[in-house]
Amino acid sequence: MSRRISTVGLSFMILCSQACGSDTEKSSAKGPGAALKCTSSGKNAFDTFGTTAFVAVNEAIFANVGSEVTANGTTNLGDSFTKIGTGAPASTGDDAATFKGQLAAFLVYAYGGPSSITYTDGKMYLGPQDMVSAHLGLGITSSQYDYFIASVVVPALTSSGVSAADVSSCFAPIVTDAAFKASIVGH
Repeated sequence: MSRRISTVGLSFMILCSQACGSDTEKSSAKGPGAALKCTSSGKNAFDTFGTTAFVAVNEAIFANVGSEVTANGTTNLGDSFTKIGTGAPASTGDDAATFKGQLAAFLVYAYGGPSSITYTDGKMYLGPQDMVSAHLGLGITSSQYDYFIASVVVPALTSSGVSAADVSSCFAPIVTDAAFKASIVGH
């Protein structure tokens, strides 16, 4: 896949590591992907694929990160993922289940769904997030971001049934946006 198609989500693994917005923000917030239209349906990603598909992609992202860390350690992704739940500096401080729920909620929100979901652990998670704050202290590099998207997120999407055309049309534009990437890289 091209770099443009490949750039679909480093943000998503680490992004929901902080508390989310107020109740007012949650009820009225619309994610940046709400206006993007998938090639396959002419609707946004959430309306096209639904919560169940987003949870499946989220699970695939976590499986892909686990495989990557097992195979290559911190070489390609850095050490951010190895610190989940440890309380270490540049760590989310969340256990893996909480982190998964926050990520799933962010994905749903970012791509046009509601600003909260009940994840597979039965807990309610909220989606809106200040990206800079969520990534502060993680020191994610541009190459780590690009690798995560190309080698973790895009395969999670395509293995979950999202076509390359839909990856390009309704997923990639958010994470290929220079301002979005800048909110994650280098903090």
